[in-house]
Amino acid sequence: MIRFSNPKKEKTASETESLELTEAGSWLSFPPFAEKYVRQIGAKIKRKIEAPYMHLWEIEYEGAVLNFVYDDFPNGISIEPKDKSGQDAVEKLYKLALSQSDPNGL
Repeated sequence: MIRFSNPKKEKTASETESLELTEAGSWLSFPPFAEKYVRQIGAKIKRKIEAPYMHLWEIEYEGAVLNFVYDDFPNGISIEPKDKSGQDAVEKLYKLALSQSDPNGL
């Protein structure tokens, strides 16, 4: 099971909150990590977008489409609602990440 040491929520420019999972990770480690985490939370990958410094995967979790993102500046992995209708799903994932947190995790 993937556990995180310090998951947190951050305000986005679109007035929603994203789930900041970890500042660890790399361009190469994101795809296998993301596949495992998506299975762990019971989500479905809808689309994968690759850019020179970013992975952006659209995932579906409990009926909401979310962006699962690795960005190398600043380095980190986050889950963001595509719009305000996804905020409840992000909140649920935040509570799940907190309940499974591990100070020695990612």
